[in-house]
Amino acid sequence: MPPTVQLDQINDKIIHLLLKDAQLSLHQIAKECNISSVSVLNRINHLKKQGVITGATLFASLSTYDFEIIAFLGIETENMADVQEILQFLKEYTFLIEPSLSIGKYDLHALVYAKDFNNLNERVAMVRRLTGIRKVEVSVWSGLPASNYANLDLLPNKR
Repeated sequence: MPPTVQLDQINDKIIHLLLKDAQLSLHQIAKECNISSVSVLNRINHLKKQGVITGATLFASLSTYDFEIIAFLGIETENMADVQEILQFLKEYTFLIEPSLSIGKYDLHALVYAKDFNNLNERVAMVRRLTGIRKVEVSVWSGLPASNYANLDLLPNKR
């Protein structure tokens, strides 16, 4: 098990700023944290080395690529061995944004873009016909995801 990472208030603020907008400049972050841009860069590099920062997922505006729909596919499989084949299919035949394995109701979650409802229905029907698929549930989003990281407390409680 990797060691627990201890964050101070500045690193906590840097992470929250990046969660809110991963495209902020070092200068903007430095200004918000009241430290130099070099200090921000050093802290970010250190957080990367510790595995706290691993990358960013950016959601492009639907209109950027002429899409109308973002949909969540919850997929139950017959056998977890089929998941890699299902993921490969999703990568090749859908506009897959975010795939993830899960424990719970679904074995696999997939966030996909679609041109329109006909396009989405065609892709979902193709997924349902794959070997090893037990069930596919679809939830259509009404726009880009809105994340609220203000309530995410990364600092440990002090007793």
